[in-house]
Amino acid sequence: MFNTPGKESTPRRFCVVGSGPAGMYAADRLLAAFGEDARVDVIEKLPTPFGLVRSGVAPDHAGTKSVVNRFDGILRDPRVTYLGNVSFGEHVGLDDLFARYSATVLCYGAEGDKKLGVPGENLPGSHSAREFVGWYNGDPRCVKDLDGPLRRALGCAEGDTAVIFGLGNVAVDCARMLLRNPEHLASTDVCQHALEALRRSTVRRVVMVGRRGVAQGAFSPKELRELLNLPGVRVTVDPKELALEPEDEADLAAQRPRRRAYEAIVKSIESPPAGVEADLRPGQVEGGRELVLKFLRSPTEFLPSADGKNSVRSVDLAVNRLEGAAGSRKAVPTGEKERLDRVSLVLRSVGYKGLPAKGVKEGFPFDHERGVVPNVAGRVMEKMGGYPTHVTGVYVAGWLKRGPTGIIGTNLHCAEETVESIAEDAANGRLRRPDYRFKGKGVRPLLESRGVRVVDAEGWGRIDAAERAAGEAAGKPREKFVSVDSMVRTALAIGEN
Repeated sequence: MFNTPGKESTPRRFCVVGSGPAGMYAADRLLAAFGEDARVDVIEKLPTPFGLVRSGVAPDHAGTKSVVNRFDGILRDPRVTYLGNVSFGEHVGLDDLFARYSATVLCYGAEGDKKLGVPGENLPGSHSAREFVGWYNGDPRCVKDLDGPLRRALGCAEGDTAVIFGLGNVAVDCARMLLRNPEHLASTDVCQHALEALRRSTVRRVVMVGRRGVAQGAFSPKELRELLNLPGVRVTVDPKELALEPEDEADLAAQRPRRRAYEAIVKSIESPPAGVEADLRPGQVEGGRELVLKFLRSPTEFLPSADGKNSVRSVDLAVNRLEGAAGSRKAVPTGEKERLDRVSLVLRSVGYKGLPAKGVKEGFPFDHERGVVPNVAGRVMEKMGGYPTHVTGVYVAGWLKRGPTGIIGTNLHCAEETVESIAEDAANGRLRRPDYRFKGKGVRPLLESRGVRVVDAEGWGRIDAAERAAGEAAGKPREKFVSVDSMVRTALAIGEN
């Protein structure tokens, strides 16, 4: 339950930076905690709201995206002002927000990627899973930078294999998008440029690689079964890698979802999906498609093609063994090596990473190792005289608070904790006092004076309507705009001439 804050003579104004699940739940909880005594401005870098619900959830998981109906309702609340196409740290800084809001909640997520740290990692054809997901989901930043490189990698005549490092749900989504019959995606909101590239894709074999064993895989059973049961896709696993030591059995016993995932893998090998030829041998993919799960492997080097284009074409792997007790098994190299050839695409799915916002004053607390803002129950903390002290009026929620973990619903509990801290601080008189010159105005007048083309909720409604209309014409839920300029022109009703 929220602590009831004292009544203000004028409404309190809050700012939420980021409109993904963490930001939308934070706005919702602020409205619940402060009631009519609340005004919430939501700042978003892109013209379109909802973050990874829009640009991260796979197109064939429409049910997961239905949460946007709730988020849309939050944006329509008269106490909420949406400010899209506004870059925190570029168009507006923390000092600007300090002067105008009682509290600011940073929810801008994790926009960076963890690296593998191996030679050749930056070769053409090697990308992060985050970038690939953003490309097929229409994130303008990913489409602008990666459309050409990804089309070339998917259409490579010399390679029929994609390698994905990581065994989490993002890796599973990427593998499913590469292996699923593209015609089964045509009625989803997958972007047209991606659908066309997948239709022409030469990839027939996807190899998912994990450094530890099958008992330590991070995938969820439901998502894994969906991948394993794709029609016409053969699943290949070395039987030796499915053997369990006592410590692995203990790991599976301690985490039931991992036991179900293990059982799903075993079943997929014993009972192949419909449409898989019985005599198809591992590596012989030809007309069919193949999913290869490789456990106990770590990348050591990505090697370029010999055609002068310098694109990735082979991947060297180290073979590992597991050591340690149950719950803390570690991968240790055995000295054996393997090579994967005919590779045209490599995706690194080893974790997202938070980054400090551009333009935030030097010295603002940020844990670069973990990619999070140091906090206690959502209160941003800095060290003063060697002791942790709350930075008055600044809070954090979502991945920027806890790291890139959890599902969409996890952000609700995360936001509730943060807003509980805000309500407690309000009750104790520990929020900021906005500059009297700006009280009640928020940051929009400042943005407009700086020439920022702000997209408000009405502008987002125009984008949404245009995307739905384009989608209806193509027999799908929506066809997304994939450039910021097109979004802004539609939102602001700017003509083409």
